[in-house]
Amino acid sequence: VKLKPTIPKPNCAQRITRALKAIEPTRMMIAKSFFFVCLAASMLMIASGFSPTGRTCSVRMPSVGLEVGYIPDGMSAEQWRKLQSKEKEVKAKKKFGAFGPQSFTSRSLQSFQSDMEKGKTGHLLPVFNAKDRVKRGELKQEDIPYMQRGGNWDNSDVKGAKKVQWNSLDKRYNANQKPTRVDWMGSQSQNGGPKSGRGGNPPAPKKKTGWW
Repeated sequence: VKLKPTIPKPNCAQRITRALKAIEPTRMMIAKSFFFVCLAASMLMIASGFSPTGRTCSVRMPSVGLEVGYIPDGMSAEQWRKLQSKEKEVKAKKKFGAFGPQSFTSRSLQSFQSDMEKGKTGHLLPVFNAKDRVKRGELKQEDIPYMQRGGNWDNSDVKGAKKVQWNSLDKRYNANQKPTRVDWMGSQSQNGGPKSGRGGNPPAPKKKTGWW
């Protein structure tokens, strides 16, 4: 009796490999076709961008002169010009750096320390929600520190408030508040320290002794 040779059956992995090899030509053909379609579409888009569309673009020039410069939204050029001129007038009335801060009037540190040592004054702390508390009647206007409300240290800016008494240091400080011109060349009289420049002779140098 002759026995027929047995052919082993392929397993699952071998079947998948054979199936992939069978569809490989088809997959490559589909990939090539997709590539050529994308290439043709991109070329058409590029060509259409350079080709004239037949539409004309007309530019209408205004009859009035063009406004040059920044103009905020919601404002006309005339309103913006008036606002700028008003701000310039306010700035012109102020002397920045002449008396320090312009929003309030303070006293000298020496006068403040003198009254604090005598128990007549103390440190001023900021008040939270000051305006709302004044409206509700919880605080008076003079209870708000003068630097916070933008007033004077002696409460002279609050009508009907009790004024803080000035001492001799306050009067002297107020008398010296007139700004003076900076003496760049040293031609004016100087107070304190040796004179130098054209206003006086410099101090004589000390005589050196030894080798140093």
